[in-house]
Amino acid sequence: MATIAESLAEYSVGSALKGDKALASAMRIYALDTLAVTLAGTVAPSSGPVTRAILAASGKAEATVMGVGRATSAWDAALANGAFAHALELDDDHRVAVLHPGAVVVPAAFAAAEAEGCSGETFLRALYVGYEVMCRLGEVFRGSQFHHGVHPTALCGVFGAAAAAAVTMDLDRDAFVRALGIAGTQASGLTEWRADGSWIKRLHPGRAAHSGVLAARLAREGFTGPATIFEGAGGFFNAFSFGEPIDPACMTRGLGKDHHALGTAIKPYPCCRFEHGAIDLAIEAHDSGIAAGDVEAVHIRIYATGVLTYHHRPKSAVDAQFNVPYAIAIALLRGRLELSDFTDQAIQDREVLALCDRVHVKEDPDFSRRYPEEYCIELELRLKNGERRTLFSDCPSGDPAAARYRDRPSLLDEEVERKVTALLGETGFSDRVEPLKAAVGGLAEARNLDNLAALFARDKRAEAPLRRSTA
Repeated sequence: MATIAESLAEYSVGSALKGDKALASAMRIYALDTLAVTLAGTVAPSSGPVTRAILAASGKAEATVMGVGRATSAWDAALANGAFAHALELDDDHRVAVLHPGAVVVPAAFAAAEAEGCSGETFLRALYVGYEVMCRLGEVFRGSQFHHGVHPTALCGVFGAAAAAAVTMDLDRDAFVRALGIAGTQASGLTEWRADGSWIKRLHPGRAAHSGVLAARLAREGFTGPATIFEGAGGFFNAFSFGEPIDPACMTRGLGKDHHALGTAIKPYPCCRFEHGAIDLAIEAHDSGIAAGDVEAVHIRIYATGVLTYHHRPKSAVDAQFNVPYAIAIALLRGRLELSDFTDQAIQDREVLALCDRVHVKEDPDFSRRYPEEYCIELELRLKNGERRTLFSDCPSGDPAAARYRDRPSLLDEEVERKVTALLGETGFSDRVEPLKAAVGGLAEARNLDNLAALFARDKRAEAPLRRSTA
């Protein structure tokens, strides 16, 4: 009987995405979103140290480090760009897998494809395979790894990155299996960033992308890795399930028919995905005419994740990205959330903090049982005139499964287009918007990624990033 790695390899080097124009088109939207988020992420405070550290010992110039217009080794470019992609908390996210595929897979695939001189079509196929492997693995655990101090994006990401890189390198079945085996032993990533708001979470996708490219290159040279890396006694499932129930069959069930990659959601707000449903509801309340000054109290029922925070004073800009009262206060006050709301200065805003004190969060056992299939959130507004209003969401905006897209599937694509325009404008890269959209739109016909790579030099960025919108 074939191992899981062998089954994935058989599919990935065979029929995966080949000739399927609809799937290729679907992956373009994830490419556009993540590439824009990565470029924007180069202005984050955490990105400077990453750039300096990598370019100080720059390797062979074969792949672009975004935002600086310089090239280095493919694995180091993947490391840098992966860290940039996660720096703003705006990278895509899979609801049931409970991880961020784009921040790992896109940088790994882009660096490897650029180094190999791959066509745009091959790049898109690499994205699909990487997303599919990573999301399926995440669904095996369904977020349970968070409860044990490890980060699913980091752990599962090495496999997605290795699979994507393997496609760009045109590895055969046996080499593909070796690449997965080599990747698995490099899986790591701790959640201790929550203790003090440090930047280690942003490093996780970069390290996973780096490990994946390294794994594929080692496999190509004949370095060996176990075919039983997932299900073996010393494999990934045993090491990272921590005795909790898991669903290993998810790795191959419906492979080629059920496209888990396409369940990936686009993030509209620059903060933890787990609170986006609550933000949607707060914005809905704002847009209905409820003024923040009319609110006596806000009571939120939410599912348990072990990731969000509920205290009323964000400890740092990073903590603010995971703090529910802060996000809800901003949404009720302004009807939107922007990058400029998550800075050390912004989290001192007295008006926002005064409203934070009136936001109370409670984890609901029933909602927790329905997670992660459903992201149930109830928001109750108690107004000063005695009125109460209750709003409910079970799937946040940006998720392909959300009700808002059922009658209008193209809406998500439109939202991504608007997000890219606004985000690159806010971070000073407005001149890249249309060229980036055009280059990604033409990937299926592109001979290589040279036109895309040329867009990522920082030569005309505005001087003041993270400007607050006046819209």
